[in-house]
Amino acid sequence: MRKLNRVLISISALLLSVSLAQADVPTSLRGEHAGQLQVSGKITLFRAQIKGLQFGPANDRLDASILVTLDSQPDMVFGIAQDEPAAGEMTATLREAYLHGMSVTLEATKEPGRKNLRIIVVQLGK
Repeated sequence: MRKLNRVLISISALLLSVSLAQADVPTSLRGEHAGQLQVSGKITLFRAQIKGLQFGPANDRLDASILVTLDSQPDMVFGIAQDEPAAGEMTATLREAYLHGMSVTLEATKEPGRKNLRIIVVQLGK
């Protein structure tokens, strides 16, 4: 009886490990991965809009109250959502940089195929 139990436990463990090894890879982990993008440049557009007003086409929509573009990435738009904890500080920093022609470095969430990205870090200078 003990031998039979050991054999059954071994077979169960083997079947479990095979099924786990053959699990499908989630689509979110295939191809290009989401991550962070860091860009620097001078702000060429500073746009403030009401909360809830979205920007961009349906497949690349950005829900943000502040939108900026940089001279180094003219085809990309970066935005700050009003409900971000540091939205006020990031907005003030971007506004000052825009008014005084200063360079900024932005870090944004990078998502495959998107050119309208959410800002997560604003830094003055290179």
